[in-house]
Amino acid sequence: MRTLALAALLTALAAQAQGDVLPKSTAAIVQGSQICLRADRIRGRTIVDKQTIVFRMNDGTYWKNTLQKPCVGLAIRDGFSFATTDNYICSNQQRIRVLGQGNVCYLGDFTQTGSPVPGAAQ
Repeated sequence: MRTLALAALLTALAAQAQGDVLPKSTAAIVQGSQICLRADRIRGRTIVDKQTIVFRMNDGTYWKNTLQKPCVGLAIRDGFSFATTDNYICSNQQRIRVLGQGNVCYLGDFTQTGSPVPGAAQ
């Protein structure tokens, strides 16, 4: 019984510590697994590869998006455009267009990260 209580305590502390690592974002809305970024609060973006984009928000947070499928030409052209009707870009709903080629790709899941390049120190 003591071991179970200790394990539960350690799990709770680890979850709390992990939550404290990344700042709360005022530029994103999180509802369950659905995450939407406010388009007017995107300060920049880094195209990591043909399936990963990291968005830098004006509140200092970073959001990594893993596209639903690899996007041909994205890393080579280093640019994309998107249009919204409500100022939000949402996970698994937003379509982007590769600049200079016109290829259409779809954003996948967003995850908050502490760095503009996944795996790098901030």
